[in-house]
Amino acid sequence: MMEKNKRTLGGKILRAILMILLVLALLVVAVLGAAYAYYRSKIGMLQPDETRSSEELILDSSQEQELNDQGQDLNNAMHDLLAGLETLDPVIPDKEAVEVVEDDHVITILLIGTDDGGSGFSTNARGDACLLFSVNTAGDHPVISLVSFERGMGVPILEGQYEGQWDWLTHTFRYGGAELMLKEIRHCFSVDVDYYVRVNFNSFIAGIDAIGGVDVYLDSAEANYFINSAKYDVTVGMNHLNGRQALSYARLRVIDSDWQRIQRQREVIESAINQLRQMDLADADALINDLLGLVRTNMDEKIITELLLLLPSLPQATFQQMTIPQEGTYGGMTGMGGRGLFAADFEVNTKILHEFLYGPESE
Repeated sequence: MMEKNKRTLGGKILRAILMILLVLALLVVAVLGAAYAYYRSKIGMLQPDETRSSEELILDSSQEQELNDQGQDLNNAMHDLLAGLETLDPVIPDKEAVEVVEDDHVITILLIGTDDGGSGFSTNARGDACLLFSVNTAGDHPVISLVSFERGMGVPILEGQYEGQWDWLTHTFRYGGAELMLKEIRHCFSVDVDYYVRVNFNSFIAGIDAIGGVDVYLDSAEANYFINSAKYDVTVGMNHLNGRQALSYARLRVIDSDWQRIQRQREVIESAINQLRQMDLADADALINDLLGLVRTNMDEKIITELLLLLPSLPQATFQQMTIPQEGTYGGMTGMGGRGLFAADFEVNTKILHEFLYGPESE
């Protein structure tokens, strides 16, 4: 009788355990289902950039003149910057011979800021800012790298109407959109980058406002310029800038040059990342809803998943930043339309960039 009671009790305990396991399994499935639904809802908010056929890339004479007129200000500035530089005839690898460095620990995305405003994204824009955003997870803590490419750097046009000619990097966006600008960086520097994110003036302003602004240090020349020319209420030292002020800061070069301007762009991005690292989950979710519709990208689910998996480790990440071409590694040359271009030593700068992104053993 006692043995029978034990078996009955044992059976009840087993059924209870199985029931608990079943409930836990259902909860796991529900959580995973909710997480997947959440993930899919965010993926669906991403906006692909407009693509253009080779026929649409052809500029007529009036469009060429418009592009030349748009670039006149930069061309005037380049004249002074190129004065005294040695003329250089840059050499780059053949298109069919380029081998990029690949590293499973490194995720790299091209950030492009185009010089168009309005609510939409124009196909007639130029790449006003071009940066690599890279995360290397090989060490104990992630390393976030921001690499600016000088927009006045000369690159060979790889395809389309002007294939084989040389022009500023900024103009490649006009000739072939984000895809061509990405190909230029990949080809000239043998860097493994397949994805880009594009913002324009208005989406940049809205994005900075969405995170609550950014903290930026202004020196006396910068502060005086904004006080006197833009009538901004700023001081020498650390300032909290809203979206419009941050855009003005990121585009400022009249007090110095393009080289300082691209440094300012990186400072805004780094400050924005620091803002993101301080947000809790609820604020981050609301921010994602605001930001995803403000950019254009070719990112797919694979790369987005990889980035999401990195989020928990970002608070421990360290930053490093640099500009390409490096000082002393470029000369001058003349490109399309008689424009003055920075002629980079691609071999030297490629080695520098690879070591910066992948470590000293990358070559």
